[in-house]
Amino acid sequence: ATMMRSLVFALCLLGAALAQDDMPDFSSMPGFGDKPCPNFRCSSGYTPVQKSRSKFVSKGCSKMGGGMMMMAGGGGDEKYASCCDQWHACYQTCGASKKSCDDGFKTCSERVCGSDQDCKKGADMNSMLLGMGGCGLYDQGQYAGCECTKKSNVEEKRSAAIRGFYKKWSPENVDKADSLAKKADSNGKMAALFRKLVAKYPKSIKVEIDDEMKMYQNMMNKAKEEKGDDEGGADDSDEHDEF
Repeated sequence: ATMMRSLVFALCLLGAALAQDDMPDFSSMPGFGDKPCPNFRCSSGYTPVQKSRSKFVSKGCSKMGGGMMMMAGGGGDEKYASCCDQWHACYQTCGASKKSCDDGFKTCSERVCGSDQDCKKGADMNSMLLGMGGCGLYDQGQYAGCECTKKSNVEEKRSAAIRGFYKKWSPENVDKADSLAKKADSNGKMAALFRKLVAKYPKSIKVEIDDEMKMYQNMMNKAKEEKGDDEGGADDSDEHDEF
């Protein structure tokens, strides 16, 4: 209940803030701010490793923060959409922390938006809502991207994961897998490597629009068409009055 009241209040303030130069600071409100989420863990004797046939899927900017961006008016055509895709993929990268993914989105959107104020406001809204989404999406992504393997087989599994990625997205680099696996000798290094790979080969992220977003976009398009018809009717009336 506290979380919902905070959300409603924040969205009300946010609507007014969009017309201003600065976004409001909600970090001290209940349910807001960065929430530490535990990394994926395995039982004793096992280590989490990126799955060898990983699938990176993005639901777009509207699904960041548990889908609350769509409630706030996310339209699905953001200039920084590629940053949202990278954020989704980061959550699905085994060993990547939630904070590193969220910070990565901020850095990416700042670079993409540049001096575009409308773009920056939209990205700032996304960033703010990330702190309200809890750990659900992050946990789901880690479960989808990680698998537990015996510690004695970790390097082999890491090599298989790298090889599987290169085989699909950059076949000429498959032979690099073993050497890269030796260098990526920790979960943090392996996560950093995969984030670089996904950023270098953005087509490795499958962008999907779920039914909820499709319905929202259809509603928005219909509203625009109806508004256009109404404006057209008003113009015709004015023309007849002049004559």
